[in-house]
Amino acid sequence: MKVFTRYSIILLFGFLPFVSRAQQDPQFSLYMFDKMAIDPAAAGSKDALEVNLISRDQWLDIPGAPKTNAIMISDPSPEKHTGWGIEVMNDNIGPTTSNSIQGNYAYNIPIGPGKLAMGLGIGIYDYAFNWSQIDYKDKNDAFAMANSGSSITPTAEAGLYYHTSTWYVGASVNHLIESRLTNVDVGYGSATFSPHEYLLAGKAFQSASGIVWNPSIIIQLAQNAPPAESINLNVLLAQKIWLGVSYKPGYGGVFLASYKASKTIRIGYAYDLGLNAVGVIGGGTHELSLTLDFGSNKATQISPRFF
Repeated sequence: MKVFTRYSIILLFGFLPFVSRAQQDPQFSLYMFDKMAIDPAAAGSKDALEVNLISRDQWLDIPGAPKTNAIMISDPSPEKHTGWGIEVMNDNIGPTTSNSIQGNYAYNIPIGPGKLAMGLGIGIYDYAFNWSQIDYKDKNDAFAMANSGSSITPTAEAGLYYHTSTWYVGASVNHLIESRLTNVDVGYGSATFSPHEYLLAGKAFQSASGIVWNPSIIIQLAQNAPPAESINLNVLLAQKIWLGVSYKPGYGGVFLASYKASKTIRIGYAYDLGLNAVGVIGGGTHELSLTLDFGSNKATQISPRFF
């Protein structure tokens, strides 16, 4: 269904930095369960092969709002000195669709009680625009005469990730190659990838009763845009159920849960409740994840790992 006007497409390209910086990349509320989506240095940081499937449907009441599906696979090398990962994503926003694949590599250096990982990610994006989804006020508009356009562009990112069995801290920057997403110019210049910097940290505290408290934070920085933060607190009950809440200043909150259904399967769900203007108009956001952890069949460690 044609749900966008020409003014919407101008907004889409012209409202940079919002589109190309604030929502250029998929936003995940369950980031603490698969940090490789943010930092390539987290590739292979788990004990064994892990496969994570994610589906996110954002702002349900806005036609053409972001929809993201992703598959993430990571695994450490047998000697645990290196790790690798693969990210495959499909992201849809209005008349735009991006499909991407990226390979990640991490090299680990033992330091103190944990490891410092240095990571690099390299991939490609297939960025497509379907102009036929636009409902043009002026049928003779130049864009109305075009059906579609696409561009295949490279991407690269780098990061650091230090982690122990109970805490982690990381930093990363993506889109080191500021590739053009389209050759179309609407008077504001063509859209390009813009580097984003991420800072993340988390710590697990286990009480005498066995309950684990896990506060974490992620900060996103981008040129010409204010910092975006997410402050999270999760609680692990009976070593099976994570329950948590997140606060995003200037936007709203997130309610999330994760259930370890078996030694191999973990199911996660998050509901974003936006309280600002966009969130109130857009409605809620649903995010689902299915994680297959092929290292969970190992004997329980004396000092359990939470990350």
